[in-house]
Amino acid sequence: MQHRKDDQSRDEFVTHQPGFLSRLFISGSLAFILIGIVGSLYGVALPAFSRAYGLTEGAAGLILTTHALGAVAAVLAATLGLPGLGARTATTLIAAGAAGIALMPGWPLTLAASSVVGTGFGLIATEVNRSFLAGFGPRGPGMVGLVNGISGAGLIAGPLLYVWSGANIALLYGTMALLSGALVFTFASAGSAPPGGPFPTLLTWRAGVLLLNHVAVCLEASLAGLGVTALIASGWTEDSAATLSAAFFAAFLLARVALYWITRYIAADLLFLIAAIGTGLSAGVAAAGFQTIGLVATGGFVGLSFPAFYVWAAGLLGEDSRTSAAILLSGLAGMALGPFVVGSILRVTGSEALFAVIAIAAGTLSLAILASIGPARRTTRDPSAQA
Repeated sequence: MQHRKDDQSRDEFVTHQPGFLSRLFISGSLAFILIGIVGSLYGVALPAFSRAYGLTEGAAGLILTTHALGAVAAVLAATLGLPGLGARTATTLIAAGAAGIALMPGWPLTLAASSVVGTGFGLIATEVNRSFLAGFGPRGPGMVGLVNGISGAGLIAGPLLYVWSGANIALLYGTMALLSGALVFTFASAGSAPPGGPFPTLLTWRAGVLLLNHVAVCLEASLAGLGVTALIASGWTEDSAATLSAAFFAAFLLARVALYWITRYIAADLLFLIAAIGTGLSAGVAAAGFQTIGLVATGGFVGLSFPAFYVWAAGLLGEDSRTSAAILLSGLAGMALGPFVVGSILRVTGSEALFAVIAIAAGTLSLAILASIGPARRTTRDPSAQA
């Protein structure tokens, strides 16, 4: 009798889970498409920022860093459980920051506005992932993967929106402000992130693998943010470089979707290694002069990287909210630091050297991952060694 009641309760729980037409799914998907657009716009718009403010390409790239620093601050705040940091707040911040950029108030204020956009970006990444994981019950992990894949539509749309705007910053970011403002009231409530800091459970040598993710995201952010500048320095027109950037993100999206099948056959740590090796080889192809093939291929391999690392690190460090936050923070820190460091190197070598720099860095990362897989697997098999 008790088993029948348990089965009935479970059936009622599954029946009342939100579906694909629910407010949760639709608003979360729209929010992730929005941050996909936001994330891909900066890179293609760097030449326009350079012209508008009379900056070098390296100085214009600082906007990538200020955006990412805002996202890091947002995830830290949400992880500590500060109230009111939900999806409504996030989209309001993106709308306000994008409007600030559109007004073109001068470079320092534009950088400040980009950090506001980044804060909204980080809050959406935190809140939507948390809401999907909790709100969809047993289907939560799969739905988290799905909504992250949906963001790829925004990644592709960003460069195309740039071409449509005619490289007009005011029109481009004004449109972004309107899109963000329209989303504010699609969310049921302001929401808040769960409490708990990311650090207490990570005071162990195993947390060193987060550095691998940090470097991998540094490379991803550098390709996404500086790829168009490198193409233009090699002789491409702005429109053709932006279009190839859209193809880069299309490959990124296809790779994320393909993970649904790939992960059935390849372990997460090996998949992370393959992503790093593939990124290095593809960047080498681009550096050799075959930029169309090379850049698009790098999009596919970097698309595999973060999800593979996430699964690997969660198995090694533990699947809880603090671990998830730490993994996300390691990536966001890479998003902030990567374009800054690589941009500094390119100021010496020239922007066209981007793909050679990425090839060398990805090769080094591949060796580090290879050296880490064996000890990590031994640790996972032997729980007593995990302290």
